[in-house]
Amino acid sequence: MTAEELIDDPGFLAYKFNFETESVEFLPVDRDELRKVASLKRGNFDSDKTLHAVPLAEIAALLESRATDPRGDAPRFIFHTAYCASTFLSRCLDVDGVSVSLREPQIILDAANAKRLQWRSRSTHLDFSHLPDLAVKLLRKHATGSEKLVIKPINCVNNIIPELVRASGANRSLMLFTDARNFVLSALRKGEGGKQTVRSMFDLLRCDFPHLANLQLTHTIHMTDLRVIMTLWRLQIEQANEALQGFSASNAMASLYGESLIQHPREALRAVNEYLQMGLSSQQITDIVDSDSRFIDAKNADQRFSLEQREKRYQTLESFYGEDLDDGLQWLVRNNPGTRLRPELIGELLS
Repeated sequence: MTAEELIDDPGFLAYKFNFETESVEFLPVDRDELRKVASLKRGNFDSDKTLHAVPLAEIAALLESRATDPRGDAPRFIFHTAYCASTFLSRCLDVDGVSVSLREPQIILDAANAKRLQWRSRSTHLDFSHLPDLAVKLLRKHATGSEKLVIKPINCVNNIIPELVRASGANRSLMLFTDARNFVLSALRKGEGGKQTVRSMFDLLRCDFPHLANLQLTHTIHMTDLRVIMTLWRLQIEQANEALQGFSASNAMASLYGESLIQHPREALRAVNEYLQMGLSSQQITDIVDSDSRFIDAKNADQRFSLEQREKRYQTLESFYGEDLDDGLQWLVRNNPGTRLRPELIGELLS
């Protein structure tokens, strides 16, 4: 296929920026596959799919040569602080004929990491500042006709929220968040893998904070798992507040407490539908709330989600960690004056 065909064909996902070869790699993925997976990671698709690489210079030239902007309706972004039902919400906002949702595109994470590295191209005039715009342009094609595109990036891209909003022309975005207890317990219930994931997130996010960017690896190794989890949560709440402060005055971003969505899905979806101007009917919202798909586990489509089972698991974890968990939460508040374990963010829906 030609580069232009790869750019325009919604059957090919602009999967990632390859910084070594300075190219964009496209992955053949049909719409059903896009909707099924919890995230657009390579491992969630058939391993026999072949990546098609197009030089970054060629991509940029093709996009710049187009006289008109075919963007149509601006995407709706669901930004979030992790472990707060963002995958659930993005599934709810994936409705035939109304909207299509992209969950955690790798190409947007690549753009976020490029900013952290202050990346500059060797073969083109491009640098890290151009990549959010390029990523959004390459993802727009997945919403066709009158459909709205919903993009739920991974939480580690919150360092480029302003760039993504400007690049897309989005006039409404959402910031989903949770409280300290639910964040910590959600991370702990994932076992050792969850702890390692949190440390990986922390290593990325600390680059966004000048006072932590030069923190030596030996220091983080000696931090307990609980303190790393809690610090990650606090840093993300700080990033979320900063984004909301920048966009809430123009009503371009609102926040939603994840537990409101989980505990009261009908009311939360109504509020989100109205704020993001999704155009879902009352019957469609009812169908979403009553559908079996609502109870699919966020990260594992083969498992069922249950509030009762989650709370039992959380209680078991609280019993196991005991005073360590309580002491950790007290440490978090004591060392970060003004921190609230259940934060109240700007522009909160259903407050």
